[in-house]
Formats: sequence, C-alpha cells, structure tokens
Amino acid sequence: MVGEISNKRNKEAVEEDVQRLRDWLDKQPHLPHDVEHFLMLAFVCGTKTLEAAKRKLDAYYSNRNRAVKLYDEVTRDVNAQFREKSRAVKQFLLTNTTPEGYLVYFVTLNDCFSKAFDHPHEGARMLMLLEVAMKKFADLNGCYAFFDCTGFPPSALTMFSPTVVASSLGCFQDGYPIKFKGCCVFNAPPLVEFMVNKLVKPVMKDKLFDRIKVVNDGASSLKDYIPLEMLPSDYGGNDKSSAELNDYWLDQMEENKEWLMQSSKQVSDEKKRPPDSQNTYGIDGTFRKLAVD
Repeated sequence: MVGEISNKRNKEAVEEDVQRLRDWLDKQPHLPHDVEHFLMLAFVCGTKTLEAAKRKLDAYYSNRNRAVKLYDEVTRDVNAQFREKSRAVKQFLLTNTTPEGYLVYFVTLNDCFSKAFDHPHEGARMLMLLEVAMKKFADLNGCYAFFDCTGFPPSALTMFSPTVVASSLGCFQDGYPIKFKGCCVFNAPPLVEFMVNKLVKPVMKDKLFDRIKVVNDGASSLKDYIPLEMLPSDYGGNDKSSAELNDYWLDQMEENKEWLMQSSKQVSDEKKRPPDSQNTYGIDGTFRKLAVD
C-alpha cells in the first residue's frame, strides 16, 4: 500500500505530525502546496524533529532549482532510451528489509560499464529510485547502500563528474527523508578509495561520510551490515538475481513515470521565499520531538 504506516508505530500520533507539517507548508508562499499525503508521511517518518522535516521538505523542492538536469522531464521519462542508458550499472533495492527495518540500496557494474556509463543519467536514476521507494515505503526506518566495484576500470576517474557527485549527493543528504545508516563499497581497487576521498568527502557531511567503508574484500564483508541470505542469488543469497532486481525497479520507475515527470514541475519559487531572520523553519515552529524516531 502506498504510504502505509506499519503497525509498530502509533498511527494517530504520526498523522497528527503530518497535519502539523501540512499546516506549516500551507503558510509557505514559496513551496508547492499540492504535496501528496504519502510524501508528507515520508518526511515525518524519516526525520527526528518537526524542524528537521521542514528543512528537508524545503530543500527537497528548492534543490530542484539548483540541480535542474537531475529533475527535468526528459531525464525522468522512463522510456526505451532511459533503459538503454541504464545498461552500464544495476541499481536496485533488495526485496527484504534488514531485521532493523532498513532498506538496502545496491549498485553493481555491468560488463559494458566502460562504454555505456552515463554519470548524469545514473545520478538522476538514483534519486528517482529513492523517490519511488519513498512512495512505496513512506515509513521506512533507514537505508544501507552497497556498491560492488568488480570490473571498475582505471579509466573511471575521467568518467565521473564532480558536479554530478555534488548535486546528486547534495540533493540526497539535504532533501530526502531517508536515514543513511551506512555504506560499504566492496571489491574496491585502490583507485576507488582515492575517488571516494576526493569526490565524495568534500560534499558529504562528516557524520554521513564516516559511515562509508571502502574494502577490497568481497560480498562476505557485508555480513557486518545485513544477514547474507538477504543478498541477490548471484551473491549467494536467497533474493532474486541482481539482473531481475534491476529490471523490477526499472519497471517500478516506468509504472510511476507520469508521477516522476509531473513532480519535476514541483519546485520552490525563490522570489516568494519569506525573510527568516532567525534562521528557523517556523511560522509557529516547534522543536518538539516527533512521534517517529
């Protein structure tokens, strides 16, 4: 069910927090007001305070003015050309969550990576996948990210754009209500650690960057994060294969493509942003802790 709240949570308290966030949003002249309920749920469930939910929601729409290439309708049109551009890597979520209730985002390279990799496309695709996940699992507890670097070529340094790294990671950490619990980059040659330090570290908050681990070991290193039986079948686990999971999430994005394209038009109007001399997010703001931790 879209935007469902799990039984472990106090549904009434969560809905009260959603209404408080909605009341605040309705008073913001620069932000869209026609925000779907499931998105409001995601911002409530994915943050610890109402002030944090406000900041994230504001950034979610204002960052679209700064990273236009990641959000335009052509980029988000999940058609045959989109699928062709997606050949270089597999991007997907595992079917099951961890015992703690975390989603697992997984990336692995295909044989055609060196010839087909399109960094702007993959940056946009990552955000689109996460948005569909927010729609499907509004009350998710958090997310792990795993990157398999098998086949990572020496030429990769020239294939990644610092601008795309900064814009995609900046949009994610500032505007997406998904708690980043940890990341393991495995099967990584020395070049990968160099790139993580040079490209990722400058644009990530220290708290989040410290949760990234780069190792040259194989998938067995993921046992520190998740039960290995959760992994795709081609990694020795009980889930579907990485190819099947990749196709499933491409299908999910295609099913939601009208929504993804329409949402690209929802951006902040900075000309209407009210002055905020106290640097808070409140008309009637509150630092009360939300019902959802």
